[in-house]
Amino acid sequence: MPPERYTGTPPAAPELEGPATSTVASDDLARRFQARLLVFAARRLRNRAAAEDVVQETLRRVLEALQSGRLRNPNALPAFVFETARHVCQRLLRSSQREQRALTRFSAQPSDDQPQALAALISEEERARVRACFARLGDDDRDVLTMTFAEGLETKEIAGRLGISPGAVRVRRHRALGRLAELMGETNRSNREPRK
Repeated sequence: MPPERYTGTPPAAPELEGPATSTVASDDLARRFQARLLVFAARRLRNRAAAEDVVQETLRRVLEALQSGRLRNPNALPAFVFETARHVCQRLLRSSQREQRALTRFSAQPSDDQPQALAALISEEERARVRACFARLGDDDRDVLTMTFAEGLETKEIAGRLGISPGAVRVRRHRALGRLAELMGETNRSNREPRK
């Protein structure tokens, strides 16, 4: 009787099977994908600092997926990692474009004691809406936006004040601007809805 041939898929590395809660899993994940992810993101973003942010965010998301058991097929890990990186790059590009448009509008306005974002708005009613939405943000979001737009601090200075990396400051600023934009969109929609 001939020996049986193994026709199944090879087993995954033990530290990546099931919930990967150990640091071995995150170290292994970084060792396997970090360099390739950096090249992948840098080609799309043309910015090394932004690419490093993408690598960190991608590895964080993939590790969360592994820990929660969302990735059932260990052989799909490389495809999952790079698809996640592609989504993170797209989101960062969209956020960066929105931020650049906002900064362009804000920088065209004269500076005074108010944050540039508020000075750029046309009417007092708009200023009041922005203030109300700004007040609804969390403390961390308000702090990073105030230091950026009102105080005019550079990213490295903000990072020093907050005790975090410049990359983390950029991520926080992108997210804070996104949340402010969402709040502004909500107030725009509620103002347009007909009153019953």
